[in-house]
Amino acid sequence: MRAAGVSGAGSRWLAERKVKAVGADNMAFDVIGPKDPELGVTLPGHILLLVRAGIPIIENLNLEELAAAKVYEFGFVCLPLKMRGATGSPVRPIALAGA
Repeated sequence: MRAAGVSGAGSRWLAERKVKAVGADNMAFDVIGPKDPELGVTLPGHILLLVRAGIPIIENLNLEELAAAKVYEFGFVCLPLKMRGATGSPVRPIALAGA
């Protein structure tokens, strides 16, 4: 399967800047394909961001309406389910844009 995503180098860049969370409108945040040459894994962003830096990854965001309305800055609220022992959760992401 080939799809857009963030490379290992992009995830390293984000982790170095200590972002609070990352998100994308695709199925997998990472580029799907060959193994990262440095880590030897196929989803380097999950290792670099989630495991090493504790930075949450939000996938499958619906960003079309925000882009169409040219909304580039907004308050972001993310409401995950409370799940004991889980490593991920469906979330309800909400963009609060000014009028």
